[in-house]
Amino acid sequence: MKQKILLVLTLLITFTAICQDERVLISEKKSGKRIILSAENTTNATLNVFFMVISEGFRRSASKPMIKDLPPKSKTHMITLIELEENPTYTYELIINDQASPISISYENQTKDLRRVIDGKLVLFSEPGCEKCTLLENALRQRRIEHRNVNLKEDPKTHKQYLELLQNMHPDVQIQKLPTIWNRDHFIFGYEELEQILKELKVI
Repeated sequence: MKQKILLVLTLLITFTAICQDERVLISEKKSGKRIILSAENTTNATLNVFFMVISEGFRRSASKPMIKDLPPKSKTHMITLIELEENPTYTYELIINDQASPISISYENQTKDLRRVIDGKLVLFSEPGCEKCTLLENALRQRRIEHRNVNLKEDPKTHKQYLELLQNMHPDVQIQKLPTIWNRDHFIFGYEELEQILKELKVI
């Protein structure tokens, strides 16, 4: 019986080691009702990662997705979970963005929740085949400006929420061509030159 248990444990440990991407290691530190999650980049290159926690029994902000650049050979704080209930649980999703291409984020809640998620952040709403979207995305990446790129064509629910939010905030404005930029608390659209929008964002 002991041999069978040992064999099962060995297989589980081996399976976990195979499935884990050792380039980025997630560590947990518990302090009272707080759980601090950090990501360690074990490589010699900067890694761009998507990280999202799926939780129960923690503050709602625990489920906020994020995109971060992890410097080489360093540990970066990702999120602090705060317990609200006894025996809370969580899992996480970590995606290493090898090709440094835009990552789309889907939101399943209503428009008010989309506003809550993007408030205070720089968000680029784009679609495939949009030349200006690509130029602006590349310019922000080259300047290492933290932002999110939301591909509206990949998620109809997010696209619908985006249109509703745009209509609610600008009822007198017709639907604009992409890209549209959410600059922390307001939309920016209707620009003609890349330099114009970068000045508006105060990154040049």
